Amino acid sequence: MAILQLNEGVLKALRELGLTEYEVQAYVTLINGGQMSASEVSTASGVPYSRIYDVLGRLEARGFLQTQRGRPTKYIPKAPSEVMRLVKLEWEERLAASSRVVVEQLQPMFERETQATTRDVWLLYGRSAIQAKALEMLEAAKESVMLSIPVLGAGAFSDSSQDLSALIERLLSLKTPVVRILTGAVGDDLKSLVPSGFEIRLREKVFGAGLVVDQKHTLIMLAGEAEASLLGIYSSAEVFADMASSYFSSLWESSKPLRRRV
Repeated sequence: MAILQLNEGVLKALRELGLTEYEVQAYVTLINGGQMSASEVSTASGVPYSRIYDVLGRLEARGFLQTQRGRPTKYIPKAPSEVMRLVKLEWEERLAASSRVVVEQLQPMFERETQATTRDVWLLYGRSAIQAKALEMLEAAKESVMLSIPVLGAGAFSDSSQDLSALIERLLSLKTPVVRILTGAVGDDLKSLVPSGFEIRLREKVFGAGLVVDQKHTLIMLAGEAEASLLGIYSSAEVFADMASSYFSSLWESSKPLRRRV
């Protein structure tokens, strides 16, 4: 049988793709023998004739083979490279659909039932961890975003322009109804890219950085001279967000609106 000509690694990989033992035998037989009828596949693979049409039908439905109608019908295997591309697309679509259902159904329950405790405050060390949390917060933003940052652009924190590029890119793509940015300066390379709906105000000195999303999630970044001295404080407690929002609002009121070019 053709199935015996392959090593166990290949057979295991095919099974992990969701193929049954009979489906593996039939597909490998077709790869080895080319165009074949159902009875020929059954004889060469060892799959019982009473099961062969069902097995070949499932393989065709998943894109592993195609048929050539006639008397008898011939079954033609598709190239493994094409099959793997189709399997990957199928898995990505299923994962995306499942992720949407899980998040849409369970996240509201989690947020509703989770009460504010001391575990609602976390310390984050290093620029990568802080930026990852900031990106996560922006991805989830629905109503409002308030951001304070020394410089909106290169040089926000020493040599961190490259590290903050992903954060700034995500920030500029926000569709959230309210986006307020308090900063010491806006980089020339960004002035023309900031959406007109964003509110931006300037003040002489902005220390550290702060992010408040939907009046619920707060992230404060304290910068030192060394990478290890970068400290982030994240909280999902609304009382923490209320305090941060109040402080942000007091600075906002005493700052000047950014003049945009007409």
